[in-house]
Amino acid sequence: MLRAIFLLNLLTVGLFYLPGWLLLRVLTLGRYPPARGEPHSEEAVAFTGMAAVLLALFAWWLA
Repeated sequence: MLRAIFLLNLLTVGLFYLPGWLLLRVLTLGRYPPARGEPHSEEAVAFTGMAAVLLALFAWWLA
């Protein structure tokens, strides 16, 4: 069970961290996520990216 949770976390962060990072950098004018090495929630950034990708796909589907 823990292995499955680890793989799901790895998959989620691996796929959606970059879109979330880009979106949050634009929305917060470069303030969040902080520079390299400073602590921040990678999961929160990844879930923001997942939400953005899902919203974009939904908007594309409606068009």
